[in-house]
Amino acid sequence: MAPLPQRKGTALPAMEKKVTAAVAALFLVFFLLILFFWNLQVLNHDRYQRLADNNRIRIIQMPANRGIITDRNGIILADSTPDYSLAIIAEDAEDSPEETVLALANLLGREGTTAVGRFREDAARTPYRPVRVFEHLDEREVALFETLQDRFPGAVLLVVPRRYYPFDKTTSHILGYVGEISEGQLQSGEYPGAKRRDIVGKFALEKAFDRYLRGTDGGRQVEVDARGREISILGVTEPTPGANLSLTLDIRVQQELEEAFGEEKGAGVVLGARTGEVLAMVSLPAFDPNEFSLGLSRERWNEILTDPDHPLQNKVIQGIYPPGSTFKVVTAITGLMERVVSPGETLFCSGGYYYGGRVYRDWKAAGHGIVNLRKAIVESCDVYFYQTGERAGIEAMAKWGSILGLGKRTGIDLPGEVEGLLPSPAWKKRVRKQPWFPGETLSASIGQGYVLVTPLQLCNLYSTIARRGVRMDPYLVHRAVKEEGLELYRRDPMVSQETEIPQDVWNSIIQALEGVVSDPHGTGRAAGIPGYRVAGKTGTAQVVRLQETPSKEEDIPYRLRDHGWFAGFAPVEKPMFAAVVVVEHGGHGSSTAAPIVSRILKKSLEFYPPETGGERGPKEVR
Repeated sequence: MAPLPQRKGTALPAMEKKVTAAVAALFLVFFLLILFFWNLQVLNHDRYQRLADNNRIRIIQMPANRGIITDRNGIILADSTPDYSLAIIAEDAEDSPEETVLALANLLGREGTTAVGRFREDAARTPYRPVRVFEHLDEREVALFETLQDRFPGAVLLVVPRRYYPFDKTTSHILGYVGEISEGQLQSGEYPGAKRRDIVGKFALEKAFDRYLRGTDGGRQVEVDARGREISILGVTEPTPGANLSLTLDIRVQQELEEAFGEEKGAGVVLGARTGEVLAMVSLPAFDPNEFSLGLSRERWNEILTDPDHPLQNKVIQGIYPPGSTFKVVTAITGLMERVVSPGETLFCSGGYYYGGRVYRDWKAAGHGIVNLRKAIVESCDVYFYQTGERAGIEAMAKWGSILGLGKRTGIDLPGEVEGLLPSPAWKKRVRKQPWFPGETLSASIGQGYVLVTPLQLCNLYSTIARRGVRMDPYLVHRAVKEEGLELYRRDPMVSQETEIPQDVWNSIIQALEGVVSDPHGTGRAAGIPGYRVAGKTGTAQVVRLQETPSKEEDIPYRLRDHGWFAGFAPVEKPMFAAVVVVEHGGHGSSTAAPIVSRILKKSLEFYPPETGGERGPKEVR
C-alpha cells in the first residue's frame, strides 16, 4: 500500500511549541531561583545571618541589679547579692536537653520533673538562649558542676543578682518582697519592659517603685565550640542598675518600736510631726522577705496565707479597728465647732447615760461626777461624749472627722491602703439598706459602733492636732537617684489642707491631751517621758460585746479581748514626733499601748534632740 501523503508545515509548528514551552519553563525556573536567592540573600539576609551565627555565637544575659534602698541615714535596707543558677541551651546539648536536665538534677540531688517542665515551657520561646532550670545553687552545688561541666554539653552556670534584706522581718511591710513576674502581671502592663522570668517587685515599696528600682539587663556575646563551650567573648553590653531609693525611715527607731512590742501583736507608726515623714512603721507579726527571694515552696506559701494572724497584711495601712476613746478628740472638736458644748460647760456623770429606753454605761461604774471638756478627755468620761455626740449629731461628727482626715486614704506612697469608715445615715442606707438609729450616734461618739480607722489615719490625725489644724500627707520615699547622680523622683513635705479650726479650739484640745499624761487622774500617765511634755489619748476598742464580763481579763478568750490604743505627740510646746500604737487583744491602752509610745517617743527624742533642729536634721547625709 502506498504511504499516505503528508501535509507540509504541521511538524515544525508542533516542535516550535514544545521548544517554546521548554524555554518558558526554563526561564520560569531561573526566575524562581533568582527570586529565591533574592529572598535568601537580600530580603532575609539579616535573619539567616543571625541563624548562622547562632550556630557558633550565644547571647548570655546579664541581669541588672535592682536599686539599693537605704534609710534616711544611708543604712542599706535592701541590696543585691550574687546568686548562681544553672541553665541549658537546648541547641548545644548532645543528648536530649530533657535528659541533660534530669542528669543535672541527679548530680545536684534536686527534683527534676518540675525543672523539665519549666525547660520545655521556656525553650520554645527562647531558642539559642540559656533557659534557667536550677536556681540558688550553694557552694557545694557550684563546685560539683564546675568539676564535671564537660559531662553536660549545653549547660552553663549563670551569676544572677538576688534581693537581700539585711534586717529580715524588721522592714518587711515597708520594703515588701520581689519574685518572678507572673503571666498575668506580664499582660497587665503594670511592669513596662519586663520579660518572662524577670524578677519584679510584688509588694509594698518594691512594687510601688518597681519602675525605678528595676534596671536594664545587659549581655555577653560569646563564641562557642561544637559542644557549647565558651571560646571567646565577642562583645559585652553592661547592665544598667536600677535607681536607689532613699527613705524617710530611721532603722534605729524602727528596731526600737518592734522591740517595744515584745511578744504582742498589732501595729505602730511614728511620724515627723512637722513633716509627715514616716520614721517607723511596724506591723506584727511580720514575714521574712528573704524567703521570697529564695523562692517559696507551695507548702510554705499556703502556710503564710492561712496564718490567722495575717503576717502579709500591713496593719498600719490595711488593718481597720474601732478607735475607741482615741476618737473622743473628734467628738470634742465637733462639739466645739458646732457650738453645742463649750470648754467651761459642765455635765454630770453618774456612771451611765439613760437614752432611748436603755442605759449607756461609762467605763467607770461609779461615774466621774461633775466634768468639763478637759476633765472628760483627761479621765476619758464616756457619759460626757455620749451627750456631746447626741447634741452634735452623726452628720456633724462625720463632717469634722472627714476634715481631720478620717474615713479616707492618707495618700502614703505604699500600695493597698484602705479608707477606714466614718459612718453616716446615708452610708448605712446605701450599704446596709437600713435606717440610722439614734443610739448608734452615742456609740460612734466614743469611737465604737461602725467607726473604723487605720493606725496611720489615727497617727495622721494626732499629727494634725500637733500642727494645730495643718494636714500633711505622710510619706516614706524621699527620692530615687541613678548611680550617676540623676534624680528621677523627689518628695518633700507637703501641706494637703488647713482645717481653719480656731486656735482657741486647739488650745482646749491640746491642754486636755497633755493632762491625759500629766494629770494625776489622767488615763495615759504611762506615756510620760521625764523632761518632756507629752500629749496623747488612751483607747480601749471593744472587739465583741460580751454577755457577761469576767472578773479577770485573762479569763476572756484571747481573740475576744479588747484592743489597746495610745495616740500622742511630743514635745507639746514644739511637737516633733507623733506616734500611734494599737496592741491587738491587749486590753486597756493605758497599760499596754501607752508604755510602748512612751518608749518610742523617748528614743526618737534621743536620736533627734529638739535643740539640734529636730527630725529634719539627718537629711543632709542622705
